[in-house]
Amino acid sequence: MRIDEIVPLTKGLVFNQAIGAGANIFGTALSPLRSPTTFRIYACFDTAGLLIVRRTRGGVTVSEQLNSGANLVANAAYIFDIIVQSGDTINLRHSAGAQILYLKVEEVGGSIG
Repeated sequence: MRIDEIVPLTKGLVFNQAIGAGANIFGTALSPLRSPTTFRIYACFDTAGLLIVRRTRGGVTVSEQLNSGANLVANAAYIFDIIVQSGDTINLRHSAGAQILYLKVEEVGGSIG
């Protein structure tokens, strides 16, 4: 395995920024460099709400609720892994207007396909 396959790549980072309820967090959707791969999401918001993955493939977008569809607790940190492959683009939404305390998405090498 090459070093560029195991070093995490930052795909998106937001620090201390307000967002509107249900709005895309990233101005440009995130796409993988490798396929299949894993996007690791570290998320902390000041307001409870659902964290939702918006996955687009072939012009069709679906919503995937993280944390088993339960609200994230305000001011608590969470880590989620999602599988992504070539042709997918990913964005995130939070169900409530909130302050993003810290949100980072990294592409980490390898994935179960």
